[in-house]
This record gives sequence, C-alpha cells and structure tokens, in this order.
Amino acid sequence: MSVNYRVISSDSHVIEPHDLWQRLVPQQFRSRAPKLVSDAETDRLVCDMADLPPVGLLAGCARGDDEVRTEGRWDVDVFRGGYDATVRLADLDRDGIDAEILYPTIAMQMYPIEDQDFQWALFRAYNTWLGEEFCAAYPDRFKGIAMLSNTDVDGSIEELKRAADIGLSGVMVPLYPGEDNPYHSSFYDPLWAAATEHEMPVSLHAATTRDRSKAWNKGTPTDSIMSPGQVMRVLLDMILHGVFDRHPDLMVVSAESDVGWAGNMLERADFWVQRNQRIMEERHGTAISKLPSEHFHSNIRVTFMRDRTGVLARDVIGLETMMWGNDFPHHVSTWPNSQSVLDEHFADTPPEVRNAICRDNCQSLYRF
Repeated sequence: MSVNYRVISSDSHVIEPHDLWQRLVPQQFRSRAPKLVSDAETDRLVCDMADLPPVGLLAGCARGDDEVRTEGRWDVDVFRGGYDATVRLADLDRDGIDAEILYPTIAMQMYPIEDQDFQWALFRAYNTWLGEEFCAAYPDRFKGIAMLSNTDVDGSIEELKRAADIGLSGVMVPLYPGEDNPYHSSFYDPLWAAATEHEMPVSLHAATTRDRSKAWNKGTPTDSIMSPGQVMRVLLDMILHGVFDRHPDLMVVSAESDVGWAGNMLERADFWVQRNQRIMEERHGTAISKLPSEHFHSNIRVTFMRDRTGVLARDVIGLETMMWGNDFPHHVSTWPNSQSVLDEHFADTPPEVRNAICRDNCQSLYRF
C-alpha cells in the first residue's frame, strides 16, 4: 500500500538490539563486540575500545525531565520502537510522522575504535541489520544511513556500494574526522565521487567523532550549546577548498546541528569571498566558481528539530536546504509532541514552506 507522505523526519534513530553484533560479526570479533552485562544497579553495554551510552539514557523521550537518568534495565527501560520496526510504526503514528531517515545510536560511539578491522566488522554488521532486517520490513516508511570509516577510503567505497545494494539510502562519516586529512582534502575525492555516482548523500551527524576528547560524554554545557560551530567549519572548508566544484552533484547533510547559524555564516562568507578572491588564490591556492551561498543551496542539506530562527531566515539559508527531524527516540526528541512544535514553528508561513521543510526536501533527497 502506498504511503500518503505528509511529514518525514530527516533525522531519527534506531536503538540497536543489544545482541546485534553477537549475531552478525565474524566469530573472531565476538568476544570484543558489544554485549549486555547486568550489574547490581544497572545493565551496561560493553565493547572493546568503545565507550557506549548507558542503558538508562536509551529510554530516551519516554522519560520526563525529572526522570532522566543513566541507570536502567534493558527489558524495562529501552525504547522497544528503537529496534522493533513493527512496534515503531505505532510510535510514528502517535507523533504524526509518516516516514523516517534512520541513524544509529549505540554504533555512533564506535568511531574512536582504532583497530580498523574490528571497527569495520562492527560497522558492516550494523549496516546489514539496518538494511536487511529493520528497513526491509517497511521500506516505504524507513530509509537507513550506513556507517563508513573515514580512515579507509577504499573500504568505504566498497561498503557504500554494498549499502546501496542492500537498500540503504545514504552514508555517514564522523563529524570530527580526528585524522590528518580533513574532508576538503583530495584524499576523499574517490569517496565523494562514489557517493555521487550511487546517489548516496553523505551525512555529518552531531556527536560523531574519531577524537575521544570530543565524545558524547565529554565537554561542558557550553560546548554542547556551541557544538554547531564544528559543522560550520567543516562545511565552509569543503566549500572554500573546492569540494563542490570538483563534485558538483555531491550532497552533504548536516544532521542534528540545527540551522539558524547558516544565515549569518553565508552572508559573511559571500562577502569575504567577493572581497578576497585574489587573497584566497595567492595565500591558500584555492578558488571557487560560485559564491559560498550558491554551493550551500546546491549541495548541502541541514536538519533541525527546534529552530524558529532558521525558519525565519529561510530566504537567506535557502528553503531548499532545510529539513526537519524529530530525533526519535532520543531524550531531546520532539516526540510525541512534534505536531505542536511544527504548528508553532510554521504558524505564520505559507503551507508550501512547511511542506518543503517537513516533507518535500527530504522526500526528494532520499527518493521516497
């Protein structure tokens, strides 16, 4: 039965079943792979070389403000709609959401793993489960994002192709690469070319990092509030160093870093480039064929949950660049009140603005 799409969440999450990796990784890695351990006070997920989120937080948006805690039991506290696709349909219906783009939760914290063979085993197992088990159950409702290792371009190209073959709709690399090669380096050009060829948007999701010092449980409250600054830097570097001139059809998604910052960034960038083109070429050896805002509008999409500023600045940011998401089932999600959030954000906008941001842009990018 075809789906009448009204609202599509561009940024939601699965909560991976705790036995996923014990079932799907090769035998030689299973003793190191994630497993559920029960202590006297709480259940815990343990994995060699990774600091995984506490089970209590996986209850996510099911808990009120005064109930958020880290301790918990898997069978009692973990949101079942995170790993059971059929149960999740009822969760979507309650929130008025028709379809979702799905990112990981537990696996997001596996990017700092230094053993590349082990990390690839974990990523491939996750991608297989997401594509062949979860999304395959309801492919018109769920589209998944595959995990890639940014340190291994050849391996990432191979996995990108496999991800497309098993029905996944995009790929992700860590926002903080933590390596010598930033994303604007020519080192990544083969990967960007493959992503373009296979029509797989590349996501940079908040709280994904190769650098352990920038992990989800590090930093101050100020660091958390100011975190969009990192994706601003990555995207500007990609624009100003000519990534989108070299790959004009590449699509890059900033996920869960909000969008209101983009208006001022683009105004500043356009002026700076117009005024300093010669300096760019002489000092940095770079030149771009379009204004930064033009590259942004053509090649970048940005997701948000609560960002009235972004909606008001849509003429500068670009209506075509903005995509709303509910972040279900994480504890900062708009679920189950997404419709009231959207009503507030779009109360004084034409229906076509709400439809573009809450459905059309995501529907087009991921080919619903």
